[in-house]
Amino acid sequence: MLGGTQSLHVDTYDEAFSVPSERTLLPSVRTQQIIEAETQVTQVVDPLAGSFYVEALTNEAERRVLEELDEIERMGGLVEVVDNDWLHSKIASYIQREHKMIEEGKIKVVGRNVYTSKDVDLPPIEASQFREDVQKQMIAKLARLRQKRDNEKVENTLNALVDTCKSGKNIMYATVECARADATEGEMRKAFTRAFGTWRPPIYA
Repeated sequence: MLGGTQSLHVDTYDEAFSVPSERTLLPSVRTQQIIEAETQVTQVVDPLAGSFYVEALTNEAERRVLEELDEIERMGGLVEVVDNDWLHSKIASYIQREHKMIEEGKIKVVGRNVYTSKDVDLPPIEASQFREDVQKQMIAKLARLRQKRDNEKVENTLNALVDTCKSGKNIMYATVECARADATEGEMRKAFTRAFGTWRPPIYA
């Protein structure tokens, strides 16, 4: 907020487990409302404008970003560094290095390696439950769609999508034609898999 963000999202505490429930959404919403109503921070476009510290951090971030982009360009561009696994390797190495620093205490994480508490009973997380009735409704809806649509036309548009993918041309028109023929997202995804195969992340020792 102090940096002048255009939007703010506060994760719920169960979001890592399932779709947030109405109960867990409330603290998230209230956090945003407290910031908006009690701090008056939204009355100023950029509260920290002109701060030498923020400007210095921004300049440093920009310098590092440009260095990374220059390195990627020297290696042949984004597609090339993805194809040769350089980008994935760099991300994996960063995550590994960060976790090691957390384990060594160089990066502090409250509750994990600093200000820890023992024998504390944490409240249970009530993850959203799978609803079989909704599943049945969606399966029935899909069955009705496949009965009323022209399945031959669907198959033709999907084959055209595969051909377009393999040709290297813009796939937007072919994708729109699939949607107009009532092809599902799953069927279009399978068409992409037929054309490009399935990407599997490399394994690093």
